[in-house]
Amino acid sequence: MKRWSLILVPALVASLTPPAFAQFGGAGGAGGAQPGAGAPPPSGEDKEEGPAEAAPEEKGESPALQPLPAWPQQKEKALQFFQLNGYIRFRTYLFHSLNLGYFEGTAGPKSPFHIPISEFGGTGMANPPTGLTNPASSSAARMHSNSRVDDLTSADMRLRLEPTINVTEQVRVKAQIDVFDNLVLGSTPESYYLNQRAYTNPQLAFASTTQQSPQAGVNSLTDSVRAKRAWAEVRTPFGELRFGRMPSHWGMGMLVNNGDCLDCDYGANADRVMFATKLWGHFIAFLWDWVATGPTTQIIGPQTGQGVYYNAEQLDDVSQWILALGKMDKPEELKEKIDQGRVVFNYGGYFVYRQQTWAESANPANTSNNSVADLQNSLVPRNARVFIPDVWLRLNWKKLHIEAEGAMVVGSIGNLSDQYAAVKGSTDILTGGFTVKADYKLLHDALKIFLEVGYASGDDSEDPNAVLNFREQNLVPVNNHIGRFSFDPDYHVDLILFRRILGTVNNATYFKPGVSYDIVDNFGARVDILYAMANRPIGYPGNSYNLGLEIDAALLYKNEEEGFYAGLVYGVLFPFGALNFPAEIYGAQFAHNADTAQTFQARLYVKF
Repeated sequence: MKRWSLILVPALVASLTPPAFAQFGGAGGAGGAQPGAGAPPPSGEDKEEGPAEAAPEEKGESPALQPLPAWPQQKEKALQFFQLNGYIRFRTYLFHSLNLGYFEGTAGPKSPFHIPISEFGGTGMANPPTGLTNPASSSAARMHSNSRVDDLTSADMRLRLEPTINVTEQVRVKAQIDVFDNLVLGSTPESYYLNQRAYTNPQLAFASTTQQSPQAGVNSLTDSVRAKRAWAEVRTPFGELRFGRMPSHWGMGMLVNNGDCLDCDYGANADRVMFATKLWGHFIAFLWDWVATGPTTQIIGPQTGQGVYYNAEQLDDVSQWILALGKMDKPEELKEKIDQGRVVFNYGGYFVYRQQTWAESANPANTSNNSVADLQNSLVPRNARVFIPDVWLRLNWKKLHIEAEGAMVVGSIGNLSDQYAAVKGSTDILTGGFTVKADYKLLHDALKIFLEVGYASGDDSEDPNAVLNFREQNLVPVNNHIGRFSFDPDYHVDLILFRRILGTVNNATYFKPGVSYDIVDNFGARVDILYAMANRPIGYPGNSYNLGLEIDAALLYKNEEEGFYAGLVYGVLFPFGALNFPAEIYGAQFAHNADTAQTFQARLYVKF
């Protein structure tokens, strides 16, 4: 349920990258308290002494050849001032029938996935009955026969830059900048302008000779360069201080995910101040987040010449405080213990408290002028507060790896009448979800067997237009209760059902066994089978428990030394009753049994 996942899911704790102190995260480039790689001791902490090295034997060198004394800038020269990491990726897609064979029109339910523009409102009939529409560009009109097209092809790219400025060994500044962030290839030819606008003589797209740089408001909704994160890390004798807009990640990334994987699309960020340290072999971190501040002085009065902008009202602020703690072995320590045959158990948890007393109305009477009076009149009491506990566990023993994460959202919203007129009084919140992964290695680690189980709670509310994607759903609380939990969309479970149609795991339970095999050192294959069922059937169009069965297969090549990765993936979804549109619910005109959906994708990455 998008609305509540965005309102309630916290911008939680982020991962750290070696060699930073208090690094709790396994994903590179993240800043926060994610379980993962462990942490080196804080500056000034005593280290264990190792065996003394034997003095080198004399080779007969002249005693007059003594080492040169250090020059004043030698320490500065040893520190690499500027580092640049990141990746460039290229992806192509073929989507077949991800709309499950349902074509929306001006009335009736919404299609589960995008359909070709030419097919919108079409009947699929070459000669539709009187009163029905059939666009002239539709497949039926073009082919002069009963037909519909539900194939979509696309390609996109992204260049991600993650610079690090090492001011000293104790102070660094990091950032994340995306160039062509998921840019659809071919989307900005020289002849294209938003809303058909052209500043000179318009050109035919057919005659385009080049691609233009995306510019917001001209030929794109976003600019070609997007700065997403910038934060500082300061190591002190007591721990590490971080501040700025930084990546937010915790545990397996089920609840909040920094989106740093090569195939991720989003990434959670937090405006945060954080302090982390180590005590008795455990990490502990305190975080303060600015989740939302509402209007700023930038929109009040003239738009230029105001100087520095400020938060215009603190009553409507959404604030969040987090405590994170746990135990995490460094990667090298973990490997050493596993090689010794020891059982390694790591764990972590965090506790989040979020609150908002007042809010800007979702349906203000008049804010066209953005005057102080308009903004004041739009303030409504919200009285919202939630408590979110999350627990992360990991067990390693020889070739066995088990990892789990579970979270709950518990709280209430005192007033939602400005958004849902029918909802009177306070609305309580109780949602939860978990995921468990296990894998076991065989045949000298070439063969790996997987099993994953996940659960996200649901409720008895469904979108009136049968919208399935959680980002587009408009769900009203049922009996003043919110019970739907959503995984972070960058936590990938499959290729079709959850990632593309539903948008993420929500109101569902899934079981996914799988197997992978390294055919040669750098080349392997993997197959996963996923079965999903609805926890609250009324939340889906078909009001059935069975969502579907999906089979995903991949061929993967990786050369980590060169930083090159490539893959071919195929997925097929066999939808079940929950994704149908029954006649008894939607009427004979809109009734439809879901079709099989398929996708074929190619991916190329260069990581640096």
